[in-house]
Amino acid sequence: MTMPAASGNSWPGPQGPGSPGSIRPASWLVLTASERGAAHVAVKTPNQDSVAVERAGADGVVTAVADGHGHSRHLRSAKGSRLAVSIGCRVGQELADKLAADGLDSPAITPADTEARAEIIAELATDFLVPAVVSRWREAVLADVEADPFTDAEQGKRRRGDDPTIAYGSTLLLCVAVADWLVLAQIGDGDVVGVLTDGTATLPVPVDPQLDGLVTTSLCGPHAASDFRVAIVNTTRTPLLAALLATDGYGNAQVVEEWPNSFSRDLAWLLRERDMRWMASQLPSWSARCASADGSADDTTVALLISPAGQTAHGLNSPGGLATSTAVDPDPGSDEITIPAVIRTDTVPSGQVPSGHQVTTEQMTTEEITAAADITRQITADWEPPGPSAGSSIQ
Repeated sequence: MTMPAASGNSWPGPQGPGSPGSIRPASWLVLTASERGAAHVAVKTPNQDSVAVERAGADGVVTAVADGHGHSRHLRSAKGSRLAVSIGCRVGQELADKLAADGLDSPAITPADTEARAEIIAELATDFLVPAVVSRWREAVLADVEADPFTDAEQGKRRRGDDPTIAYGSTLLLCVAVADWLVLAQIGDGDVVGVLTDGTATLPVPVDPQLDGLVTTSLCGPHAASDFRVAIVNTTRTPLLAALLATDGYGNAQVVEEWPNSFSRDLAWLLRERDMRWMASQLPSWSARCASADGSADDTTVALLISPAGQTAHGLNSPGGLATSTAVDPDPGSDEITIPAVIRTDTVPSGQVPSGHQVTTEQMTTEEITAAADITRQITADWEPPGPSAGSSIQ
């Protein structure tokens, strides 16, 4: 899926950005892809990830990515993730309208003015965006349960006393890009990576110590509003080529723990060497590789936001372009950005893991356990460690 922030911001004609006669886009371009994980294919469960993109304000954009929990207790999590991205985008649009109404989307004049606006935007994100998303998601879930009550089979997978929202449990990564601002909000696992103009990575969203690879915070959690982490990025102070929002199926497919650095370096190179149509054509294959049995085997969904500078980087060799970028070319003959790693287990919301039980097998059928074991054996047998110059997996 390709989504320009506004109809007048995409490049004219067949040339693409950076070509003679093209114009500099006014706002962010969003590319998205979502792939069902090999483990889900093996046990015939649907893709529980979701992604959505909507315009925000005059020439802004709002993007949301969500990962429905894979545990059988969260039996309607695919629908929960769809509700999460839909509501997230809707509330993000309302935030953009508030920024415009308060004049916060106009250029700041002084550094002090930028600081003051950042504080106001952060307060709006914390006091309006997050509570609105949580409350509306919960309302939508309860309305869905009323319209479509749990079947006897579904009731058999629920625990005594479970709140109805637990069946719909999902993470959410949200980005509102308006004027010189990125407003980021995240609950649960997944990754938000900013690609600076020199090809280095920035991780703007604070780390959550509750996330350990086994449990995750969730929209269905009892403290969802306080579990959100928020970050505000001013792109005049922190110039970006791109920003990546990805479910954990992407990050779990990486061998190198510090994969955002390789990803950012390689993506900066690709933005300089390839045009936007090539990028749009390749993103689905990057997601598919990470979702395969050679990657994480988990559902993998990515939203790649490309800034005006990133959209016009291809072919620029003039002052002010990327000719002076310190981004390093990947290995010759390769466009790879992520190296698949071994499979990791699904996560469940924090505080919901019963003591003495393994999350990956609890309430799983024999078919599910066997299929997961087969995938793990296949990965162990087929996967070879990367060479010393391996970078990050996009092909």
